[in-house]
Amino acid sequence: MVSYVIPNLANACRIISLVSESEQGLSLTELEQGLALPRTTAFRILQTLCQERVLIKQGKRYQVGAQLFKLGLNVLSSQRLPQQAQPYLQQLALKMGLSCHLALPHAEGALLVEVVDSPNALRPAARPGTVAAFNCSAAGKIFLAHHYIDQLSELADSCLFKNLTCRSQTEPVQLYSELQRILARGYAADEMEYHNDVRCLAAPVRNAQGQVVAAVGVTGPLAVFGKQPITAIIAALKQTAIDIALSTYRPQLHASKASNH
Repeated sequence: MVSYVIPNLANACRIISLVSESEQGLSLTELEQGLALPRTTAFRILQTLCQERVLIKQGKRYQVGAQLFKLGLNVLSSQRLPQQAQPYLQQLALKMGLSCHLALPHAEGALLVEVVDSPNALRPAARPGTVAAFNCSAAGKIFLAHHYIDQLSELADSCLFKNLTCRSQTEPVQLYSELQRILARGYAADEMEYHNDVRCLAAPVRNAQGQVVAAVGVTGPLAVFGKQPITAIIAALKQTAIDIALSTYRPQLHASKASNH
């Protein structure tokens, strides 16, 4: 099997391991010496890893990048979260009369992994496996705000921002202002930016360390959305995100709160 090994890919894996184990990050010189690599080889591998957002360079030191962070979160979340989320999504759909979904971060946007259709749905919601664009979906904006807010220009240059309706926002400067509002109010909105007659709201799901690992969303045609006060929908959405997080990452605390009610 050794003959099938790609040396520089193996070296990249070793670099990722060393950087992820260092709290302060590592410099090119430290990595070069620690792995006994030629300086040019180490530099080229680091440049590639930074381009793919697996690592980032802060001053002279290399640290874990957003993409590697996302991969780790996805692995931790992909098994438990959808199973834990389903009953809460069902409750929310029945209560609000809207379609509900759970989304995970994806390299190109928000990956829908669980969907519950509204009992009053005029048409089915997007199916699990759909990747909604970062800039014009509520869940995508949650991930932009919490993980990519300082990388908007790079994402725009990579053509990851989609212009799906006349309301879709693709300019980094304007998106940055909206993401700041999302961080302040704790939820994101898609106001007919993905489909012309559809509104969507999303709230973040956090793990035990407070990191945003998923988003809960509610969606529906404007005619259906308007049947509930928007403040009531937002409150129910945020509570559902909290309930999913607690049941997944802090089940004992969740059970204690449930018994008190």
